[in-house]
Amino acid sequence: MLQLMVERLGEHLSAHGMITDILLRSDRSLVADEESQEVILSFSIAEDENIPEASVHLFSLQDEGSCEVEVEVTFPGEWSNEQSSRLWEQAKAMIPEISLTEKRRFLEPGKIAEAAMMLDYHFVVEQPAAEDEEKQFEALLEKFSADLGKLVRLTK
Repeated sequence: MLQLMVERLGEHLSAHGMITDILLRSDRSLVADEESQEVILSFSIAEDENIPEASVHLFSLQDEGSCEVEVEVTFPGEWSNEQSSRLWEQAKAMIPEISLTEKRRFLEPGKIAEAAMMLDYHFVVEQPAAEDEEKQFEALLEKFSADLGKLVRLTK
């Protein structure tokens, strides 16, 4: 399922921006005899660290016929309360279950080393088994890709 998702998302996302990186992460539990895999797609409108970037995490679920998709869109820089509220309102209009997190990292009291806003949400995708499910699957991926393309273009 992970390979199918990477292929299809690559096709759909290319119409709305660019995939800047693809990582495959594999974890093996030392306690339980199980292994998990994750694919991380980095997506943006350009390769520039001063513009929003999305990380799309794909996790294969236990039954191997479904995949969890976790999305994090990071907006670098400091944001005022008014700007962050507007960002969240615009994002919620597209994806009602989206959440907003403010990230600040300090190296010294009162001196910000890094600041960013992050939008995140997740959903589960089932592998299509029939032709009508294939059409729904493609429609879901197209809507997701279009929404993600809009999210990375939101500004202050």
